Amino acid sequence: MTRRRLLTSYLSLVLSGVGMALFSSCKGEQSQQMGAQGPQELPVRTLSAGAFSADNSYPAVIRGEDDAEIRPKVSGFITKVFITEGQSVRAGQPLFQLDDVTFRAAVAQASASLSSAQATLATAQLNHRNSQDLLAKNIISASNFEEVSNALKSAEANVAVAKAALTSARENLSYCTVTSPVSGVIGSINYRIGNLVSPQSTSPLTQVSNTRQAYVYFSVSERELQTLMGGTGDSAGKLPKVRLRLSDGSEYPAEGTIQGVSGVVDKVTGAITLRVDFPNSEGRLRSGSTGTILVPTQTEGAILVPQTATVEMLHKKFVYSVDKEGKLTFTEITVSPVDDGQSYTVTSGLKAGDRILVAGTTGVKEGETIKPLTEEAYAKQQEAIKQQMMGKGASAEKH
Repeated sequence: MTRRRLLTSYLSLVLSGVGMALFSSCKGEQSQQMGAQGPQELPVRTLSAGAFSADNSYPAVIRGEDDAEIRPKVSGFITKVFITEGQSVRAGQPLFQLDDVTFRAAVAQASASLSSAQATLATAQLNHRNSQDLLAKNIISASNFEEVSNALKSAEANVAVAKAALTSARENLSYCTVTSPVSGVIGSINYRIGNLVSPQSTSPLTQVSNTRQAYVYFSVSERELQTLMGGTGDSAGKLPKVRLRLSDGSEYPAEGTIQGVSGVVDKVTGAITLRVDFPNSEGRLRSGSTGTILVPTQTEGAILVPQTATVEMLHKKFVYSVDKEGKLTFTEITVSPVDDGQSYTVTSGLKAGDRILVAGTTGVKEGETIKPLTEEAYAKQQEAIKQQMMGKGASAEKH
């Protein structure tokens, strides 16, 4: 029994020694591999200054050259609707017909009143002529003749009043046929046959919009306006051509010209409204639509950094600067509010000749040293790794 125990203990010690040796060997190999890897190989870009073009974008509202709200001038029930939504109409074309019975009666009454006043005037004129003869023969006194003259003046005045009343009645009757003041396209029809409408109605009967020349309105700050005008402050200064992005994301094919600049600054927003004219012979732009005005800007001597190379913290932007030894420095930068969606224009924090890390920013830290690669070399390396992984995957599938 004693020999067996000794043999068992001996074997245990031997196996234990072998295990420790194997563990030490593996640990050593792992350390050698980590040491062999060295610093990370990451792409670095050397910054240079150059020209940069981008678009300032502003929300815009589209209006027609003539946008006329159609409202009745008199009250009444609608008896006919002559138009439909989207129909093209010409100036003076009938749109709605209101019940005109009351207004026709008013015209007849005014006409009768005028006839009565004219008859009274004729009598007064006859009396005035007769009185002149009697006064010449001293048959009537001067005061009697004065009374006859005053009666004539009163009759003349009554005729004038009656004529004015008849003109007003006829005009009110004409208002029962609502016509279009401009040529254009009909908008929504808010009232139909049987509706009672009046000049005080909340909504207009409809709207007629002439959009052969579209007016697009947008607002800018005073500072932005000065930039657009080249700092001259002259509203007649040379303004750039602008483009229009429609609500569906497409861009209108024709450029527009800034033709109007508001002479008053909005007290609430501090903004100034500008009007851009766009040709619209095909009628693609509709009054009431929205879009985005794109104003081109050109910056000389701009330093650009890829947006993907930046790190944002607490509403501030940072990049990793790389020195000659490959050491990383977390550097704060400020950028222009205008960008093209791909790059930022740096206004401070970097200069031409500086080097920055353009990829792998999430896997590094301040003070770390990397092995800089050109962006082309890094792209080839990543492609090779991708192809190698795809090859391993294919081999695994075969097995």
